[in-house]
Amino acid sequence: MDLSVTKIDLPCPVRAAASDGTTVWCAGTDGVHAYTTSGTPLPRSVAGDESRSRTPELRCLAAVPGTVTGTAGVPGTLPETVMVPRTFAGTPASEGSLQGTLVGTAAGRVYWLDPDGTPQASARFDGRVRAGGGEIWAVAGDQARRLTGPGRLAEPVELPGLDMCAVEGERLWWTSTRDTLLRGGPREIDLGRRERGAMTVCAGSLWISVRDGLLRVSAWSGEPRRLVAAPDGPVPFLVCANGVLAGGGRDLFALAPAAGAALRVVKLGLWPPLALMIAAGKHVWAFPAGRAQALIVPVS
Repeated sequence: MDLSVTKIDLPCPVRAAASDGTTVWCAGTDGVHAYTTSGTPLPRSVAGDESRSRTPELRCLAAVPGTVTGTAGVPGTLPETVMVPRTFAGTPASEGSLQGTLVGTAAGRVYWLDPDGTPQASARFDGRVRAGGGEIWAVAGDQARRLTGPGRLAEPVELPGLDMCAVEGERLWWTSTRDTLLRGGPREIDLGRRERGAMTVCAGSLWISVRDGLLRVSAWSGEPRRLVAAPDGPVPFLVCANGVLAGGGRDLFALAPAAGAALRVVKLGLWPPLALMIAAGKHVWAFPAGRAQALIVPVS
């Protein structure tokens, strides 16, 4: 295992996890536990412990940071921001803002959660939640709905034959099992008939894992860029950690496109594959399948 990797033990294997950039939430059979991004457990309130019996067993989590926005960025990039811990984020800056929102899915519903993981509101939707660019989308089957506030979902967007998707604010990039097109950007792009893995938006581009590399598409123009060489593709996980693209399946790689740095491989030394990977500020959290552990990797 790489010397930069920190391994922490968890109460039980994690089914779902999310981060707002300052806090990491892990959901398992015993409820939701919170940590700092470096792995320090955060205390659970008495009210939070008492609420576990009425908290559903979550199968997916997503979070949006509480942020103070500075200068606007190019579409597909993060604006200059100051991260605010969710517990101090306060009232959203404007109506419909999702700043400081934590949500999860269970039993055919989307739940808006407080920092202890206690449901505060819900809406009927049987699917998963995905976050990016300050927005959260609920995705299932051939449709997606953007979350607009506690207990509220926008009108459904039809996505025939949905295969993979990536959230970029109010934009949803997606591919279909029915053809080879990438949709949702400034223009449709034919990706060709090749095996594809995970996809995410990072540093002004959409990234798609393919064999021996990463496909890159400009989020501004929709123009494909050159293939970036990467190990072990296609990989099941790609995340964006503070402008650093990270991905993997057994080991992990990290690439800082804006800095022009070479791709870095981080050896995790795993026998089981990863079950889950999330970005958490300047770290990546990786969860080995079947183990009550998390591997924390600094990437920037």
